[in-house]
Amino acid sequence: MAPTQTGDDGREPQGTRLEDAIDRRLRGIDSDRYRENTATVLRELAAWLRAHRDVETVEAVDDDDCRRWVQTYLHDRVVDEAHPLTFDTDRNFSAASAHTYSNIARAFFSWCVDGEQLLATNPMQPDRVKDELPEDTEEVEQGQQFWSADAREALLRYVDTEAHDALDDDARDHERAFRDRAIAYLLADTGARGAELFAVSGDSDRNGIQWRDLGDGAIRVLGKSRDRETVQFPPTTRKKVDRYRRVLEPASEDWPVIPTADATSKYRAVRQTLADREFDDEEIETILDNADNIDEVLREYDVAPPALTTEGARRVMRQLCEDAGLAVDGEYLKPHGGRRGLGHRAYTELSAEDAQNILRHRSIETTHASYTEANTSDLSEDVDDLLYGDDSA
Repeated sequence: MAPTQTGDDGREPQGTRLEDAIDRRLRGIDSDRYRENTATVLRELAAWLRAHRDVETVEAVDDDDCRRWVQTYLHDRVVDEAHPLTFDTDRNFSAASAHTYSNIARAFFSWCVDGEQLLATNPMQPDRVKDELPEDTEEVEQGQQFWSADAREALLRYVDTEAHDALDDDARDHERAFRDRAIAYLLADTGARGAELFAVSGDSDRNGIQWRDLGDGAIRVLGKSRDRETVQFPPTTRKKVDRYRRVLEPASEDWPVIPTADATSKYRAVRQTLADREFDDEEIETILDNADNIDEVLREYDVAPPALTTEGARRVMRQLCEDAGLAVDGEYLKPHGGRRGLGHRAYTELSAEDAQNILRHRSIETTHASYTEANTSDLSEDVDDLLYGDDSA
């Protein structure tokens, strides 16, 4: 039976106290940083619901309560950090932080729906709640690197050549060559963020995409909002990744698409997983000592290796660009630049709406703000041709 609570009028509303549900949720979060952030947000939300909506149980929360919380509590705290005279660090935060608060609240209520079955629907999910959020100006990505079409094609041509050459040379590391090619194509063609494809250190929910997440034309990722989202998976990209899968031979669908190459991390995963399966320390060490390599143990005992981290992906891209002699504005092709490059091409060659859908921007204004500078530069050339034509020389 769910815990009950006594209200100020002496009645005992039935349901699960918000504080009890929050405590259970916090105990299930492994990441210290995310647990602390979640605790702050959810306890502030619970206090606001009690004081302003007379709501004390999870079951009593509805989308109107959440909408009012966004309209008042979050909006009232948002102040532009560019105006220090009005910004109180103990009270105010940016629009981006308001979105973070909303994402954490939404994730909590998703847990209440899917994990605890306390609610039938997520009260933070309806568009009428999301639409009340202040504009997140930090989503605007102007000035950040994006891969030019020439740089993208040069990178993909290089990783294709490396993968093909590896097949003809037994001394080459086949798995690494095909892994690097898969990384390059995923970053170049899907529009996914690095944190959606790879593991994020300190965030137990972001463990990288697994093979089970790959569909015929879409990849399921944990989005920026911490909701499950899908990104496009073009057929050509899928063929490259499928070829890598035949080389990798993952033991199960639970394996990460891009596992780490770090042996220490793999040994740690084996020891932890086998210990959880009640192998004693001596048995585990005997298994490791008798194996030719750690990958053999991973497959034999069906232990999924950790995924490559976002830091590891940046190291891979830096090395690939160094080997291939590639750079954008004097820097290696950064993972986020693939998303930006795809967005730029979609914005200029397709439409702003297509770019919005590809990048999963909630607002078309965000898409316009991200790419309007590049679009204006292209328009400048068109205007010059219009006004001066062949006389411009």
